[in-house]
Amino acid sequence: DEEVELEPLLRQCAAAACAHHQQPIEVISLNVQPAIVRGRSMALEMIFRNLMDNAVKYGAEDPRVDVEVVVVGGKVVARIADNGAGVPIDDRNKIFQLFFRGGSELERKRKGTGLGLYIVHTLVRKLKGRVSVHGRGKLPGAVFEVELPGQIGRAHV
Repeated sequence: DEEVELEPLLRQCAAAACAHHQQPIEVISLNVQPAIVRGRSMALEMIFRNLMDNAVKYGAEDPRVDVEVVVVGGKVVARIADNGAGVPIDDRNKIFQLFFRGGSELERKRKGTGLGLYIVHTLVRKLKGRVSVHGRGKLPGAVFEVELPGQIGRAHV
C-alpha cells in the first residue's frame, strides 16, 4: 500500500468523467480538504472515477456534481452529490450488489452492466472503509458517501 493524496487523484477522475461524457470540466466542482488515504492509487482511482462517472451520467440534463472531502478524526469522508433523479429508498441497499440495475429494463435510458457500484463497494471494503448512498434532502439527486481510514494531507498551492 501507498499513501495517496486524494486531491490530485480526484481532479484526474473528474477530468476523465467529464471527457467520457463530453461535458465541460466545470460540471464537477471540487471542495477538497487535503487528505491522504492508505491504499493502492489504482483502487482509489477506480472507486472515485466510477462514482463521478455515474454522477455525471445519471445527473440532470445539465449535470452538476459536487465533490466534497473532509477529514474527521482518522477518517477521510468523500461525498459525491449529483442533481439527477436520485436512488429510490428501496434500491439503496441493493444498489451495491453484483449486476443490480435500478428501474425496469424497458424504461432504461442509460447503458450499464450493474458492475460499477459493486466494484466500488468491494474496493472500499478492501480498504477498510464504508460506502453508502443517501438522498439530498430537498434537492434532487443522490449523495454517495465514501468513508476511508486516512489523515489530513499537505495543502498544495
